[in-house]
Amino acid sequence: MLAVAALAVIGVLLHQLVVDPYLNRKKRLERSLRNTAAGVVEMKLLQEQYLQASANKSEILDRLKARDPEFSLFTFVDEHIVSARLKQRVTSIRPALTDYRQGMRQSVIDLEIEGVVLAQLVDFLASIESFNEVVFIDRIVVQSGAAEGGLLDAMLSVVTFEMEPAS
Repeated sequence: MLAVAALAVIGVLLHQLVVDPYLNRKKRLERSLRNTAAGVVEMKLLQEQYLQASANKSEILDRLKARDPEFSLFTFVDEHIVSARLKQRVTSIRPALTDYRQGMRQSVIDLEIEGVVLAQLVDFLASIESFNEVVFIDRIVVQSGAAEGGLLDAMLSVVTFEMEPAS
């Protein structure tokens, strides 16, 4: 009986001191390996996104260089507001500029338009985005107009980039 009890104690100690730590270490290594593999996949995706963004940046720079040096986002937006016959519907125009970073800055015009029909808003949105002028709509919120039935209110941000003038 003492021998069986001694073997049982030795078996439990062997399991606690050797087998259990080995299995726990193996599980940690497998988990670490899975996390590392997932990290590698994520890094590959980020690398592809970075390369795409770099290609897009150089394409945008080329279009900015080709754009008229006198280009003004405010004037551009105002002309499109007039041509879309929305001048009386625009309740707010707020221009904003960011500081130059790496030779470029972002120019933003925040617009609020009230009481417009959907077709007129869609036509305006389609006309305002310009591939050649590097003008796009960054954010838009459209909701039913409170005052007039069937009309819409829209808040949008029109964005472009400007290159730092050569010194």
